[in-house]
Amino acid sequence: MWKLMIAEDETTIRKGLRFAANWEDYSVTIVGEAEDGEIALEMAMERQPDILFVDINMPFLNGLELMKALREQLPEAIFIVISGYDEFSYAQQALKMDAFDYLLKPVNKEELIKTVKKAVEILEKNNRRRQLDLQLEDNKALLKEKFLQEWAAGMAADDEVRKQSQLLSIQLEGPVGISMFKVVKEIEESVTQEQWNDGLISFSLKNIINEHLKAYPFSEVFEDSLGQMIALLPNVEGEVLMRLNREIKEYTESFLGKVILCLEKIMMTPLELPDHYKKLKEEIASYHSLSPMVILAKDYIDHHYFDPSISLNEVAEMVQVSPTYLSKRIKTELGASFITYLTKVRIKKALLLMKDPHLKIYEIADMVGYSTQHYFCNAFKKVTGISPTVYRGGAKSYE
Repeated sequence: MWKLMIAEDETTIRKGLRFAANWEDYSVTIVGEAEDGEIALEMAMERQPDILFVDINMPFLNGLELMKALREQLPEAIFIVISGYDEFSYAQQALKMDAFDYLLKPVNKEELIKTVKKAVEILEKNNRRRQLDLQLEDNKALLKEKFLQEWAAGMAADDEVRKQSQLLSIQLEGPVGISMFKVVKEIEESVTQEQWNDGLISFSLKNIINEHLKAYPFSEVFEDSLGQMIALLPNVEGEVLMRLNREIKEYTESFLGKVILCLEKIMMTPLELPDHYKKLKEEIASYHSLSPMVILAKDYIDHHYFDPSISLNEVAEMVQVSPTYLSKRIKTELGASFITYLTKVRIKKALLLMKDPHLKIYEIADMVGYSTQHYFCNAFKKVTGISPTVYRGGAKSYE
C-alpha cells in the first residue's frame, strides 16, 4: 500500500478528499490529515507519505512552502496540488516545483481518482527501477570481486584490465597502495566470548576495512582465494597507507581477539597489481613455517618498528619468554638476529615512505625509528647497498 496524506484547511474539502473513493482499491491508504501547513510538515516528516494532497492556501505554512520544505526530505513523494480558480499564479509556481498535477476546487471525483491512479503507476515504476538498480549493483559487486581476483592473479591482459575497469567503475589512479590482511585463526590475541567461524571472520574483516576507507571513495576491497583480504587505495602516500593499516589492524584484533597480519606496498601504476600481489602473498605464506611465538614476535616488531626504544626484552615480555630463548628462535626461524631483522623492517618501511617526494630523508628516518639521519643512512646503505640519496636518484634495484 502507498501512503497518502491530506493537507487541507477546509474541513468539508478535507473530508471530501478522504471519501472521494475507497482508496485501498487503488493500493493507497490514508495515513493522516492536517488542517494547516505546520501540522502537515510535522506529520509528513513522521509518517513519510508517498502521495500528498496539498492545498495551496493554508495558514501558517502555505502549500508551496510545505512542498519546498518537504522536497529534500521526501525526494520521491508525489505532490498533487489543490487550489481555487483565483490562485492560478500559485499553480504555475507549483508546477515549477515539480508538482505532479494541479486540481481546481471543487475537485472532480473522477479526475482525482484518475490522477491518483497515474501517481500510483509512477510510484510502482520507480519502485521497480530501484529494485532493478539494487540487483544490478549486487551483480556489479560480484563481477567486480571476481575480476579483481583474476586481475591480481595475473589472469587478465592489460587491455582487458583497462576495459573491465571502465565497465565496473574501477578508478585506480597512481600511486596505489595495496594492502593484504590475513587473520591468524590459530592464535588468540585476547580472550573473547565470541565464537567466530570462517565466514563471519571474513565478513567482519571486510566490513572493518571498508569502514576505515570510507573517506576514500575509489578504494576497492576484495577477498582472494586464500581468504586474504586485499585493499587497493588510489592516490595515497606511504605514510597515510601505513597509518590506516595500523588502525585497521588494531581495531580488528580488538574486535575479533585474533592476530591480524598486515603487509603493504605502493604501486606507481595499477598495472603492477599482479606483481605486487604475488610478492605480498609469498611474504604472508612465509608465516606458515613459523612457530606461534615467532609469529607474535615478528608481528610485534613489524608494527612497532617506529619506536626508537623497541628492544628484545620488550618483545620477549610480550610473548612471555626469556630474551635469550626468543633471540635464538628468531635467529633460527627468521635467519637473522633481532637487531638485523628490526633493521630490515625499518628500511623496508623507509623504502615505501621514500616514494613520497615531499618527505625529507631526516623525516623518514624519524618515522622509522632512527634518532638521527646519520644512523638511518648507515643502516639504509648496509641493507640496500646504496645511500638514500642515490636511491632517490633512481637506483632502485633493491626492490
